[in-house]
Amino acid sequence: MASNYRIGDALTELRSLESESAAVVCLDDAWARPGRQGAFGVDYPTHEFETTAEIVDVAWDVLEEGGWLIADADDWLAPRLESYVREEYGDVSAWYEGGGYRRRGGVTYVDGGGDPDTSTPGQYLSNAGYPVIFAHKGPTPRRTTTAARQIARHPRRVEVGYPYGWGSVKPVGPYRAWIEGLTDPAETVVVPCAGTAPAAIAAEQLGREWIAIDSEPAARDAYQERRSVHLEGDEQTTLTDVAADSTSLLSRGER
Repeated sequence: MASNYRIGDALTELRSLESESAAVVCLDDAWARPGRQGAFGVDYPTHEFETTAEIVDVAWDVLEEGGWLIADADDWLAPRLESYVREEYGDVSAWYEGGGYRRRGGVTYVDGGGDPDTSTPGQYLSNAGYPVIFAHKGPTPRRTTTAARQIARHPRRVEVGYPYGWGSVKPVGPYRAWIEGLTDPAETVVVPCAGTAPAAIAAEQLGREWIAIDSEPAARDAYQERRSVHLEGDEQTTLTDVAADSTSLLSRGER
């Protein structure tokens, strides 16, 4: 299934897909928009779209009727995305059987002791995770009691830098829970701005078809390394073992 990871601009690749062909679109544009260029001193390539509204519109064309948009956000984007989806696609709180904005969920990171992870970079409080916006296209038969708010360990390698050489790596578990709850086997999940593509890895584990998109070949390389870790076993254990080995080497003065 690795051949389903496409390299190209997210808008262009989404427009090339068949209309109404996806059961779920898992969108993560938080580090993909040109407006984020240079944030926190990070220099990274971006896609061509300037606003989230652009890619949400195209993603909506790809979704089948009743399909779900699962959109990772940040604290700045979340209220704006909620407002846009309500305005353009409806609000289920107003027309319960209709479509549009359903709710805000999110991922909360915890440390090894189960406490909220406070290691988020920055001096002005830690968000210990990120919000996720859920919406569906028109009335939907796709319903689940899976929690919109998920708890997960942050998949990072302590002391040895970013996991898989990629700057923003999110856990697989939450996407697996959401995709399992909202799709059936062999249905299609589309993952724009994929990076290491946790949603695509989850889709493959669950027997769903998937298409991931990123503008950078290095992102696909990072995904392939991450996928192999998941096929071998538990990612968190693997990364913890690597961190422990690194700490041991450093304590002996080795580099």
